[in-house]
Parts: sequence; structure tokens; C-alpha cells
Amino acid sequence: MKTRGMRPNLPPIGFLTDLEDEARARLAEVGHFITRPLDALLSVQGRPHHAMALILSGRISINVHAHGDRIELATLGRGEVVGEMCVIDPRVASSTARVISASANLWIIERSAFDQFIEDDPDSGLVLLRSLGKVLCRRVRTDSELMLRKADQMRAHFLDIDY
Repeated sequence: MKTRGMRPNLPPIGFLTDLEDEARARLAEVGHFITRPLDALLSVQGRPHHAMALILSGRISINVHAHGDRIELATLGRGEVVGEMCVIDPRVASSTARVISASANLWIIERSAFDQFIEDDPDSGLVLLRSLGKVLCRRVRTDSELMLRKADQMRAHFLDIDY
């Protein structure tokens, strides 16, 4: 997804919605635009991961391997972000992210470039961090709701046991 002479712009989607046009243009410069084909991996659970990706088009499956099973946690699309945890808390990837559409157009930023952007423009950096915080909070709330529903299902199952 490279253009000759002119660099693509980051649209005001996802965690970039509240960012000023000028700040999005500067942010576009410190990241890079890529296209990944079907089945390409963006991260692998348990392996080092150093970049965050904004999905510009396409679909990404997020899954974990636990106790020999593969569990799909989410399917993400345009405007959603993958790998946001690594720019805030640099550890190994907590899940595997795989392209599940014919291709996916992404904007990628490495953790070091993200940190530098925040250092160079603390006001825009604060907007970004708040937006990423909202993404993380939404995901924690969704996960908590799922766990509560599963706990209720388990409790109902055990209440039905005959002794």
C-alpha cells in the first residue's frame, strides 16, 4: 500500500478519532502502511511483539492457545487496533493475531516510534494514551461480562446435578 511521492494519511477512525488532523499526519510519518495476505500472522502468543497495528481494512482473528485448545477471543475489523498492549506494557504477545480476510491493510507503529511521538508531542500523546486506555477498558469490561455469563452457566449446570 505504498504510494509514489505522496504518503497515505491516517483516517480519523478507532483510537485516532479524537486526534487532530495535523497530529495524525505526523503519526502516519512515524509508522508505516502495509498490506498482509490471508493467514498472515501479526503476532504469535508467547513470542516477543513490539508493534501496534490499526486495521484500515480487512479482518483479524484474535485467539489464544490454552490447555491444547484454540480459543477465538475476537474478530476485529476497520478502526480496531491489534497489539496495543505491547506499546504500553512490553511483554510477549498474549494472543495470536491472524488475517482472516483476503488481505488486510494496516498502519503499524513500533513501540520505540510510539514512545518518541509521545515525547515529541505530549498533548497529542495524552489524547492517544487516553484513547488506547478506553480500548483496553472496553475489552476488560467485555471479558468480565463474558466470565460472569460463563460462571452463571456453570452454576446453573451444577444446580441441575442429581445426587
